[in-house]
Amino acid sequence: MKRVLVTVSATGAGHDLEIQPGTTAADILRQIGLQEHQLKKAGENPFGESENVYPRVADGEKLYANSIADVGTAGFHVEAA
Repeated sequence: MKRVLVTVSATGAGHDLEIQPGTTAADILRQIGLQEHQLKKAGENPFGESENVYPRVADGEKLYANSIADVGTAGFHVEAA
């Protein structure tokens, strides 16, 4: 088992968790009630939802939960030619 600290970027709240081999990013976010977030290491792209986090983190490592930014076409209107 490994321990990780998940910090919620928006609030600074920290969650000290113990993870086991096979733990996914979705498992971690579900455990702390942040399903609408992405989990990432500092300076890296977010983990995939079903990605096995365990082999990619060190014991005691700090991770970040960031809210998912909606990227879309809000505000744009395209007319057919």
